[in-house]
Amino acid sequence: MAESTPALSQTAFVQQLNFWARDASNESAALLGAFALGMFAHLPDEGSSTPVSLEELAQRIGGTVRGTRSVIEPLVGLGFVRLEEGRGYSLPASSDFLRHEGFSARMREALDGWLVSAKLPEALRTGAPVEWRGGSRDLLGWYRQEFLAPRAPAPSPTAADYEDRAVRNFLRTQALVTSGTVGLLEAMVSGPRPLSELAKATGTQPEALRVLLGVLASMGLVRQEGDAFGFSELAGRSLDATSLPYFQRALPATMDYWEAFAHLDEAVTQRGFRLDLRDPETAKRIYQQNASRITGIFVSHLKLGRKAAELVASMRPLKDARVLDVGTGSGVWGAAFGLADPSVHVTYLDSEHVLEQVKPNIAKLKLEGRARYWAGDCLSVDYGESQYDVILLPQVIPALPPEELPRLFGQLARALRPQGLLLVSGYLLTDRRDGPLDALYFALRRYVSNEGDVLSMPDFRRLLEPVGLTSSRGFEMPIQQVVVASRGDVPWPAP
Repeated sequence: MAESTPALSQTAFVQQLNFWARDASNESAALLGAFALGMFAHLPDEGSSTPVSLEELAQRIGGTVRGTRSVIEPLVGLGFVRLEEGRGYSLPASSDFLRHEGFSARMREALDGWLVSAKLPEALRTGAPVEWRGGSRDLLGWYRQEFLAPRAPAPSPTAADYEDRAVRNFLRTQALVTSGTVGLLEAMVSGPRPLSELAKATGTQPEALRVLLGVLASMGLVRQEGDAFGFSELAGRSLDATSLPYFQRALPATMDYWEAFAHLDEAVTQRGFRLDLRDPETAKRIYQQNASRITGIFVSHLKLGRKAAELVASMRPLKDARVLDVGTGSGVWGAAFGLADPSVHVTYLDSEHVLEQVKPNIAKLKLEGRARYWAGDCLSVDYGESQYDVILLPQVIPALPPEELPRLFGQLARALRPQGLLLVSGYLLTDRRDGPLDALYFALRRYVSNEGDVLSMPDFRRLLEPVGLTSSRGFEMPIQQVVVASRGDVPWPAP
């Protein structure tokens, strides 16, 4: 069984692996959801007539403006749809295949298999079709067809790209999730093992497992040596005993959204959210799990937070600073500022069940003497006036209802002392909201769970300037970006 992916560098391979684990299903959901919504029937050919505005497109498909935007923005970022700034959307000539009935039927068929693909572990254990909605589905046969059998040529390279991203990316994600679920990834960490031995270790039927191994080989993760299967060279370096647990933490989070993405069209047209994080019990479950997962990667995020603290320290002294960490999660951002200067005092604000995850992390760093734990909802607490020198919002904005942001930013601005800084971390979209792709996929995930949005710098300035935070900039950091805002009384760092 030969590896079939093109040669990649180690860095590129890790990026591809993380994409399959986290963002590939988001991408597939947007590409398939556009068909479920009938979106392409309402887009004019580029250059033939006036582009369709976002508001008009939403009206034509019977969807909300926010939901329609969440679906079409990734298509613009990928180049399948054209955005003419100030006018609207159209379909370039290279995307004409999107209107062909045969291609549409293929996409609808793939979407119909989205939910049943989550039964892949069962198919591996039995080696047989799985029961589904009163009948049966040959999941293993579907995987053979998509990854291991010759495929008919696509109408064009662009059509082939769309088909691969829409149909096979979510199947690749499910293959990775299943490999983690049955213990296959752990079983290969120690080196190549015979098929029969791997099947016994994972509780799977050998020939069914051979199919999954073939799919993983097509992804560049597995190679065959005689009768034994093991990680490819790149996968072996990327998924060793130390890094594998870190990688696998992303997989359950991806599956939290699986059903919601299968019903993306309902969310857009009916505001029917299968994973509604505005429901208190659902939010409690998901955020508690997320805080635990982030704790598992605390060290890498601590490095990111310390870079942000260095940036702030280049703009104003941190000595005796009072820092508020809003929606602290694992506490890692506040901890980074606590470590930046021995006189910094940090208040960690989050719900009580999340703070239980924070306290052990802060104790390990011996920062509890300069820590205050504030249990509350960031949208309902009283922040006071001139209380803090630095206020942190670590990946919080996308979790909040957009309509609440003007009031929240007003309260935070009021709570800043003179020469105070507001620092927002997370994804930052381009001014046209056509990238980066991972930020657009993250924004789609936020929409499908009835949460907030990912913003661009113009979006931030429209919120910050009316409350007196008239000076703001975006900065690139490892992994994420940060937006820093002030009243204009703090100098920017030298380039």
